[in-house]
Amino acid sequence: MLRTLLLAILMSAFALAQPAPVVRQFLLRIEPVRKDFTLQNMNDDERRITGEHFAYLKSLFDQGRLAFAGQVLDPKGLWGIIVVNAPDQEAATALLNGDPTMKSKIFRGEVIPFRTVFERGAEKQ
Repeated sequence: MLRTLLLAILMSAFALAQPAPVVRQFLLRIEPVRKDFTLQNMNDDERRITGEHFAYLKSLFDQGRLAFAGQVLDPKGLWGIIVVNAPDQEAATALLNGDPTMKSKIFRGEVIPFRTVFERGAEKQ
């Protein structure tokens, strides 16, 4: 019994000694290339591609790689915020470049290191 207990403690210590994978967050700021782009005046291609964009973000969310995403309704022009969990900036850039809106060049974007300090889900109004 003592031997089993010591073996369990030793195995636990080994598991705890393994370095935890580092997960960082990055803010992906995206915006339409077309100056007058709005959700109301999308052409058929833009509508199809933004549908693919939504599906892409949903897949990242389901995989745990997307922390949150949202639209900024700035009077100066629509843009979006996507916060992803990635080990480094290169991986975050790959996520940005994998977005259908980026591949089709209807949106452009940038990757910015980010860290959530406080977080609360949206409250029902």
